[in-house]
Amino acid sequence: MDSTSPEAEIIDFLLRKEKEEKREPLAWLDMSQWDHEEVPDREWTIRERVPARQAGLFSGEGGTGKSIIELTKNVAHVTGKDWLGSLPELGAGIHLVSEDDNNEVHIRLAAITGHYNVTFKEVVDGGLHVLPLLGQDATLCAPARNGLIQTTALYKQIYEAAGDIKPKNISIDTLSRAYAGSEIDRAQVYQFATHMQALALVSGGSVTVLSHPSLSGIASGSGLSGSTGWQGAFRFHQYLRGIKSETETDNNNARELVFRKNQYGPLGETIMLRYQRGLFLPQARASSFEKLARESKCDEVFMHLLRRHTGQGRNVSDKKTAPNYAPAMFVEEAEAKKDAIRKPELTDAMRRLFAANKIYVESYGKASQLHSRIAVKI
Repeated sequence: MDSTSPEAEIIDFLLRKEKEEKREPLAWLDMSQWDHEEVPDREWTIRERVPARQAGLFSGEGGTGKSIIELTKNVAHVTGKDWLGSLPELGAGIHLVSEDDNNEVHIRLAAITGHYNVTFKEVVDGGLHVLPLLGQDATLCAPARNGLIQTTALYKQIYEAAGDIKPKNISIDTLSRAYAGSEIDRAQVYQFATHMQALALVSGGSVTVLSHPSLSGIASGSGLSGSTGWQGAFRFHQYLRGIKSETETDNNNARELVFRKNQYGPLGETIMLRYQRGLFLPQARASSFEKLARESKCDEVFMHLLRRHTGQGRNVSDKKTAPNYAPAMFVEEAEAKKDAIRKPELTDAMRRLFAANKIYVESYGKASQLHSRIAVKI
């Protein structure tokens, strides 16, 4: 075959391409000695909540308090203080701030240091590094022309700093400023997560990316935005949401922090928080005895009100959509208001009383038009 023929040129091209693409042998994991080695302990930056060398999400609607809760966590890391009932690993922290100015950071840190009874010098000496980026380009990852997500010069600086400082946690506040890719492109989402994972690996700690959920993410309770890839790409996910009470149309002080995903720890942990002295702090939990006493009181009030309503011919229903739904009717009565008993508590009391066979649903009215009502079991 002529060396200058098209066939020869194709063969030569393929040989050169094969040589250029030749890779190192696959590095299979050596498990041969594991029968004789101890199983390593899993490492955490916050035990059972945040794994070490992993990246995760902290989502929540704007204004719910994500930033101050995350900043509180970093101060807890550098000072060895409690954070929401857990003790974070002692070490440095990096916090990127892209949505607040220096004065706001100062105000928030003043509340946090006052709560922990520490000085700013102790926080600085402990290794808290805050990088203000308000009004600047805070992009860490952006798509190239080929659609692949690439890192920026700022990312490379943060990466080098993480390798030097070895923080226990790096906070990226927020996703919308740090990531310039598509939130609905699963491939790009996973590439961004890989770059965040690289930060966690070089630091030996965790990376927490703060984000805002979409309207559908709020409605569904997932706390996510865009592609479902967000949930799969990150190893942990915390979701902060505001809660409304039965007696207040807009309770701005109460929050619910849900640990929605924890790849290596317990799922579904929920912490109730309340805004106090510039911070969101856990609400005190009632003891088992206090809880039982409260439930007993709610049961007693429910039964008392049911008997009274029945005696007055005011039938109540167990159906949530009914206009005479018992918990909704009873919560308006003086006995319930006296002890600040809420509608959810009366709903729980109704379930307990049904389970205990103390109340039941009976039918009444004409055979052609039967109705149902809750009645006391005699």
